Amino acid sequence: MRVLHFAPRVCWPLDTGAKLRNYHLARILSEHAHLTLLAFTDQEEQPTGALEEFYEQVSTVPRDAGYTFPKILRGVLGRTPLPVLNYTTTAMKQALARTLSAQQFDIVQVESIHLMAYLSILREAHPRPLVVCDWHNIESELMQRYSERESNAARRAYARKTARMMSDSETRALQEFDAHVAVSQRDAEKLRQINSQARVFVIENGVDTNFYSDEQIEIAYRKAKPAEAAREKNRIVFVGSMDYHANVDGVVNFGREVWPQVRGRLPGLTFTIVGRDPAPEVRELAAMPGLEVTGTVDDVRPFYREAAAAVVPLKVGGGSRLKILEAMAAGVPVVSTTLGAEGLNVKHGENILIADTDRELIDAIRSVVEDEGLRQRLSAAGRILVSNHYDWSRLGTNLFEVYQQLLGG
Repeated sequence: MRVLHFAPRVCWPLDTGAKLRNYHLARILSEHAHLTLLAFTDQEEQPTGALEEFYEQVSTVPRDAGYTFPKILRGVLGRTPLPVLNYTTTAMKQALARTLSAQQFDIVQVESIHLMAYLSILREAHPRPLVVCDWHNIESELMQRYSERESNAARRAYARKTARMMSDSETRALQEFDAHVAVSQRDAEKLRQINSQARVFVIENGVDTNFYSDEQIEIAYRKAKPAEAAREKNRIVFVGSMDYHANVDGVVNFGREVWPQVRGRLPGLTFTIVGRDPAPEVRELAAMPGLEVTGTVDDVRPFYREAAAAVVPLKVGGGSRLKILEAMAAGVPVVSTTLGAEGLNVKHGENILIADTDRELIDAIRSVVEDEGLRQRLSAAGRILVSNHYDWSRLGTNLFEVYQQLLGG
């Protein structure tokens, strides 16, 4: 079987949820199929040998600057939404046509609806491959949620218009792609409500459970801090890309409204925000007592080693949260809003604590920090959940079986 992965970003370094999903599913698929990657890359990024371990060919196209004034204006006045315009270039059209003429593919997996402008080129390939859309999020829903929390009137109006346009694009995508992969049953049902005839399969987000085992965490910790004695578990951590609006919104609200009250009751705690490219409003939080912003880190595991809990205080977003699965695999109890845990098969009080209001977040964090028995129960149950249902090896094999089914054997 020959598979082309067509993606908005090269899946390296592993600093976003989308990259993690693409990387690990490709890693497992390469055991069963011949893989080729075609993706946009930022000018300063270059693919590394890590990808060439399982991709037989890696081709990249530099991505044009996003959110330029002409593109924003076209997003307002035209029929193509800005998230699609940002990934539609002549250079990529030419690269895709060359790739399809140089090789024959059984499956082309398009990583998100952002690339649907290239569907006509995929349809012209001979012989024509089956084209599968991997829905990392339902983008119209994500934009609508963003608009509901945006205070700036112009941005709110633009987000609402973009949400409507993305909804139209999603309707067309569900008619025109051969099949679809969603990250949760919840998202799959949403897609089926739009088009009941669409072939929709569920391949959840996952985690490399071995990477977050106690042994591997301890090795990573000793490598990062060879001269220090192991610290007590006195961190509350948030892990995620800190240039992503949903993460910024959740962390800024938590840092300003919730964290001062938590620290007032538990002064020995530190709230650590771990993730690449912190937005200015996130960096400003570092001036608050007991709060640190790390920026990009080489390895998140030393922070999990010192964490009493991971918090996911999201109010907007979509898809499902890899950050929750990683924390669970690392044995760290998770406190999350309902939306933060959306799409995951979790149970409040059994393997996670769900807290939606500021008061509930404060009480949940206090409970985890002060009750060692609760902390141990949540840790053990979380690890069982991800080991049984969310390991990438299981999910990658499931995706290969979806491909076999689509190809009729």
